[in-house]
Amino acid sequence: MTTTQKPDTAAAIAPAITVPPVHDADIPPFPLAGRLRLNLSALGVDAGTPDLGERLCQLSKDNDLYDFEFSAQGELIIMPPSGWDTGAYEGAINTRVGVWQEENDGLYLPLSVMFRLPSGALLMPDASWISQTRHDELRAQEYQSVIDGAPDFIVEIRSRTDALRPGLAKMDEWMAGGARLGWYIDPYRQQAHIYRAGQDAEILDNPETLSGEDVLPGFVFPVRRLIFARYANPPNPSV
Repeated sequence: MTTTQKPDTAAAIAPAITVPPVHDADIPPFPLAGRLRLNLSALGVDAGTPDLGERLCQLSKDNDLYDFEFSAQGELIIMPPSGWDTGAYEGAINTRVGVWQEENDGLYLPLSVMFRLPSGALLMPDASWISQTRHDELRAQEYQSVIDGAPDFIVEIRSRTDALRPGLAKMDEWMAGGARLGWYIDPYRQQAHIYRAGQDAEILDNPETLSGEDVLPGFVFPVRRLIFARYANPPNPSV
């Protein structure tokens, strides 16, 4: 019996592939895959267990490149890496909130802190802050895993993997869950959507700064300089 060695598939295909040089203008609005949503009940997974938040936190630790959320509709949301640009923007807002909090009450919460909303959703913001009253009421287990209720102040920054409508819908969830002030920053459209408790969202076109208003008194974030100006030629994203 004669054995024929199978050719290496990658080697066989590679010579036929020509990769053109990449230019900024060639990069589509969302070159990375978007979020993956899995209906856990359809997969036979009981999502109603009390330790779901802790399990999602562990899942994130075990998969460094991905973050995980759980929707009010029972979906596991798998979020891919957002890219270096969004990471830089997230770092800018988190640094500024952290500096502000050094001379103010409350608790600044960095990336990857998970909140359990009254709807049952388990979500993670790009930046957040809770009041001193909320901080004093935190239970021991909340320090280690999931915090009940939305933060008082919430920031979400649109990344290349985010469509606009789901991002704004997530902001509605945050506000319905008890947030008092929220910013949705869109580098692609150079807009900031400002959410205030009990009010309709306000859209600001290329604002120079954003204010913490009465929730974070005296806090001012130079959004144009630190985010919008760095995106000199934003692509035209799809909705």
